[in-house]
Amino acid sequence: MSFSQHFPALQVVIPLVAAPLAVLVRRGALAFLVVTGAAWAAFAIALALWLVARDGATVSYAIGSWPPPWGIEYRVDRLSSFVLLIVAGMAAITLPYSRASIEREIPQELHNLFYAMFALCLTGLLGITITGDAFNIFVFLEISSLSTYVLIALGRDRRALVASYQYLVMGTIGATFIVIGIGLLYLMTGTLNLADMGRRLGEVRETRPVLAALAFLTVGISLKLRCSRCTCGCPTPTPMPHPP
Repeated sequence: MSFSQHFPALQVVIPLVAAPLAVLVRRGALAFLVVTGAAWAAFAIALALWLVARDGATVSYAIGSWPPPWGIEYRVDRLSSFVLLIVAGMAAITLPYSRASIEREIPQELHNLFYAMFALCLTGLLGITITGDAFNIFVFLEISSLSTYVLIALGRDRRALVASYQYLVMGTIGATFIVIGIGLLYLMTGTLNLADMGRRLGEVRETRPVLAALAFLTVGISLKLRCSRCTCGCPTPTPMPHPP
């Protein structure tokens, strides 16, 4: 197997390894270089996968030599490769651009922790996009969510801790709904592989457990997406004065 055939795994592994390295180096400048390098490496891999998948080819990568649908599969098609390109590209561009604001808003002794959590968040988002396993989506979703809770709490304002705690509570409730929905789908289809599940859902799509699973997933994902004053700690906007 050539090195390029491991690109689907490296897409997730590189930022995942960069996170503990950023903690170990301790110095914010070195952590910034490590995570920025990982983000650009992830972008280069995403670009290579997109060049392969843009003509309709599908890249399948089995984890642990367990063939799908029995094992976890990373699956890259035309749509997922494009999303990978967007996510990795935004991380690679945003991180260097935002360094000045990070140094201004985050205490210096926490810079390496910030970059580590950024790398973990990127790992989760890339994993959600590339995985072909339903439960693996939940795992990567929680990786990105937990790292986001810490990123919110790192702010100098004390309201950041309250906002992070509120986000943690809402995210945990949403995660519970999501895992129940995935469990119901597994109960009805007997598989967690998304491609295999899609084929089997045609036979049971009108059953109540499947409809309930759809409801649980909708509520859970909606709670994860929710952002309001009570969860993000955004200040109350000042109303504009009416013209005389």
